[in-house]
Amino acid sequence: MNTQLIFDRGKEYGIEDMEIYMVKNSSMNINIYEGNLEGYSIAEENALSLRGIYKGKMGYSYTEKITEDSIEELLGNLIEYAESNEKEYIEVLANPKEQYKNLGKKNSKLSKYTEEEKIDFLKSIEKEAFDYDKRINIVENCSYEEYTNCVFIKNTNGLELEDKYSIGILNLSVVAKDGEDVKTGYSYMVIDDLLDEYKNVLVKDAASDAVNMLNATTIASGNYEIILRNNVAANLFSSMAQVFFGDIVQRNLSMMKGKIGEKVGSDLLNIVEDPLLSNGIISRTFDDEGNPTFSKYIIEKGIFKTFLHNTKTAEKEGLKSTGNGFRTSHKGSIGVLPTNMYIGKGDSTLEDMINSMNMGIMITDIQGLHAGINPISGDFSLSSSGFLIEKGQISKPICQITIAGNFYDLLVNITAIGNDTKFSFPNMNYFGSPSIKINSLTVAGN
Repeated sequence: MNTQLIFDRGKEYGIEDMEIYMVKNSSMNINIYEGNLEGYSIAEENALSLRGIYKGKMGYSYTEKITEDSIEELLGNLIEYAESNEKEYIEVLANPKEQYKNLGKKNSKLSKYTEEEKIDFLKSIEKEAFDYDKRINIVENCSYEEYTNCVFIKNTNGLELEDKYSIGILNLSVVAKDGEDVKTGYSYMVIDDLLDEYKNVLVKDAASDAVNMLNATTIASGNYEIILRNNVAANLFSSMAQVFFGDIVQRNLSMMKGKIGEKVGSDLLNIVEDPLLSNGIISRTFDDEGNPTFSKYIIEKGIFKTFLHNTKTAEKEGLKSTGNGFRTSHKGSIGVLPTNMYIGKGDSTLEDMINSMNMGIMITDIQGLHAGINPISGDFSLSSSGFLIEKGQISKPICQITIAGNFYDLLVNITAIGNDTKFSFPNMNYFGSPSIKINSLTVAGN
């Protein structure tokens, strides 16, 4: 579509500053079951979103029909939106910035593989899962997802930007059986290449969780020293990530409000947001407002440094955008969203943490994150499973327990951080964490 024609016609309608946001997304999904291709699908989405100022109000419009005969409808819808927009804040379109000149591109290696090679790679994962242990009874899910995202922004201030990134996601779910006892194990991994090392880690994580939890029992209730294994810590922090978003704090929905510059966590705690992280779920050199993205500390050595902001939330605080102005889709307006957040690695290994415990629990799985966490107060109560640790050794698997505590207290009570970072499931806020050791959490058992 001729983007200049949109701007020219918009001016004729009395629309002032305008910005075009175009996305082209493609996806591939492959599923393997018992050595055969069970599912294969590809999809593509092309869409254009337009925003602009009409009579002092911001209007939005979008179309999935990117042809010149859709321009009139696009502009008409923008005007209609602006006329019903009662918000006092007027969004400002970005100007070109020097920072863009130094931003590099992330090149994915996935495109060098044929579809057949990707299918064969999946088949080898399934086979390796069955070979891991004779008690692996079923491979429930062995799948591969691949996404390519292209973003183009152009506005009447002279800004013109384009970005593209691709990721792959491997999923593996297995069932282990020993007599009448059945346990499941699940793992996933964001990748940018088909490497055996990724396959080996994926299979080990899923299969060992299933096998090692066989014949698990519960334990007595009490307060225990706790290790949150990397996957558990990542999912827990992912569920609480919104407390670091500027729009959430401005709606008084975060207890982090007013704590910039204060100590909110252990000296060991560093939380980073990095839009250019290797193997990140989002790799962007600019946000959906056209502001440059950059790596930043949210918490550094326990000190709270910044909330994540778009232009609107930043201006309310007298600050500049942190490059976190993103849309959830081309149909929506711009909000505050993170890219890749993670806790910086520590000096401990998971084995070090286990060896340092006289009596404690390593939590390897939690359930009920949506219902079991209050994102405002930080209180949580989560159905869990894991391993009892006695005198520095794993003594037995445990299940049917509930861990309870408070997220904000947990930040302060971290006593060790591992070097084994794993990220939360990609459909959540993408948060990475090593295993972390906590002074104490309440455990409800038998």
